[in-house]
Amino acid sequence: LIVVGPEKPLVDGIVDFLKKSKVKIFGPNKIASQLEGSKIFTKQICQKFNIPTAKFGIFRNKYNANEFLKKTNFPIVIKADNLASGKGVYICHNLKQSNIAIDEIFNGKFGKAKNLLIEEFLDGEEMSFFTIHDGKTFQNFGTAQDHKRALEGDKGKNTGGMGAYSPSRLINSELEKKIINRIIKP
Repeated sequence: LIVVGPEKPLVDGIVDFLKKSKVKIFGPNKIASQLEGSKIFTKQICQKFNIPTAKFGIFRNKYNANEFLKKTNFPIVIKADNLASGKGVYICHNLKQSNIAIDEIFNGKFGKAKNLLIEEFLDGEEMSFFTIHDGKTFQNFGTAQDHKRALEGDKGKNTGGMGAYSPSRLINSELEKKIINRIIKP
């Protein structure tokens, strides 16, 4: 049994390739891997299935992104639409920071980016809820929270992750029931 951990081979379709060769493999297929590989893909899935998410816009060039930002309220979140090892997210508090983020993304800091995502800033904590699905059944296997921003009090830039703990202290039976109902009856 092969268990694939790195995101890039998953996004490139290694699971699909090895399944065709009858190799036992654990991991999401190429389409499911896009949930991690493309922030825009994930936002569009959330929108299609009415999954709560921050309001967002998709931008294909610097000019349109900058024009949008002139009319927005800060803080705002700007994300590269590709694998960025957890670092392609900017929390911007003003137009200057936003312009730097847009330039870095479109200039290839995180690889070639055809698009970027700008979304409203949501204040609070993030929790991951892990579920495995084999096409027929679901198996939940816990929660986790990670620390992404550098410096005390989350004052720095996003990192690839600076540690995590599990289970998350945010989970409770009411929230778990709500999540499970959303998974089973989308």
